Amino acid sequence: MSALHGSSSRALSAGANPTSGSFGRMFPDLPPRRPTGLEQAKEFGLPGGKMDGGQTTEDQENPNLPAGFTYLGQFIDHDLTLDAMSELGQRSDPSAVTDSRTPRLDMDNLYGAGPVVSQHLYDPTSHDTKLALSADGVDLARTDGGVALIGDPRNDENLILAQLHLVLIKFHNAVVDALRSGRITDAVGRRLPPMPPEEPQDEQPGVPLDQLLDVENYYNTVFTSAQQLVRWHYQWLVVHEFLMRVGDPELVQDVEKNGPRFFRPQQSVFMPVEFAAAAFRFGHPTVRSSYRVNENFTGKIFPDDPEAGTEPRTDLRGGPVRPEHAVDWRYFFPAGGRRLHQDTKRINSVLNSQLLDLPVSAVPGAKKGALARPVASLVVRNLLRSETLGLPSGQDVARKVGETPLTDRELESEGPSYLWYYILKEAEVRAEGLHLGPVGTRIVAEVLIGLLDADPTSYRSAYPGWRPTLADGYGRFGPAELLRFAGVVDGD
Repeated sequence: MSALHGSSSRALSAGANPTSGSFGRMFPDLPPRRPTGLEQAKEFGLPGGKMDGGQTTEDQENPNLPAGFTYLGQFIDHDLTLDAMSELGQRSDPSAVTDSRTPRLDMDNLYGAGPVVSQHLYDPTSHDTKLALSADGVDLARTDGGVALIGDPRNDENLILAQLHLVLIKFHNAVVDALRSGRITDAVGRRLPPMPPEEPQDEQPGVPLDQLLDVENYYNTVFTSAQQLVRWHYQWLVVHEFLMRVGDPELVQDVEKNGPRFFRPQQSVFMPVEFAAAAFRFGHPTVRSSYRVNENFTGKIFPDDPEAGTEPRTDLRGGPVRPEHAVDWRYFFPAGGRRLHQDTKRINSVLNSQLLDLPVSAVPGAKKGALARPVASLVVRNLLRSETLGLPSGQDVARKVGETPLTDRELESEGPSYLWYYILKEAEVRAEGLHLGPVGTRIVAEVLIGLLDADPTSYRSAYPGWRPTLADGYGRFGPAELLRFAGVVDGD
């Protein structure tokens, strides 16, 4: 693999992938579930309804899934999907709905379209090889009005996700430093060439053009090499850490080894609505009512008073972050010394009550005083979205992938089930909520691995035998190794 040359190469490396894609169907031959409308969605999703799990209790916790994986999942979701077109209650053809994210695990929510096009995301003092962050390193770079300068504004929706985005910025920047110092090689084992002199060696005025190009090519190589390393390590972490924890490990290993059976995009890669609007929303039940952010600060995900401002901070909404509210990642992932990390809620059919009565600030496009109570529920919104996109029933999908469907008794519901609810109930019944069941795992694993296989720049396509070069001494690269390399937890 040769280095890219010329000033446009950094735009190409970050933005050569399509800037958007479309949604589509993983199971196009399955009919939509018969719509049951708002009334049944309300039975499931209003406070006090079938899916109200109250406040998070110890017996709801998942000992196999540290709390940080909820927010890693949210980052992955924002890397892959953004539907800004379809409207609740209006049937939409998925193929006509634009996915405003690239259908690749390429971290476009981190890199934008690259330093040339998305220059506001980059640090000019590094010749745009590094991503920008706040002067004190505690927060994202922001405008004077507090707006985060990031590739996807949704990554500032809550404090934990915003701080995870910051970790990935620091990871990229640390990779840049390590490449330039010669401490590490690029993804395929090559050392970067030494930096050419930026000043002319003779006393003639002006810098020769070929010398300017040498300097520009050097910084292009630094950026593209760092970006490839970061992307490949992230992709590895998605498959070998995230998927192996949230899915049935045997089924994930089968898909990883043998490839997908049902999601095999050929010429035109698309985002399946069965994934985006159902299966990958398994993360919603894993959200806790509150989190310990660091030794001195614990906050609820939303304030008790929906009219409350963010100063003083008492909750975990997004926005500017002071040092006293910065995330200590030892409370979210196993990383070093004694066990401090919290666990997620189990993957099951109930959500914490705060998600059934969202504040206006948490609902895209909502206006104060104009948010009807039913659509303030994340559950109701998810169920109506599934009808908008014409998703098949959970039972039909189970039969399609060769699984025996759950019974009405197991589902605690009669008739064709919402696919999202079915996947959550399947995890609860088949796996005690510790990970997804067979239908949920099949969809999530096939789409994530299938997208990597369809991407010619991914590690699975470009270098199938690749292994993380930033792994620990045992060859493992997971959240702890990423956090240590980024410099946000100690290296012990």
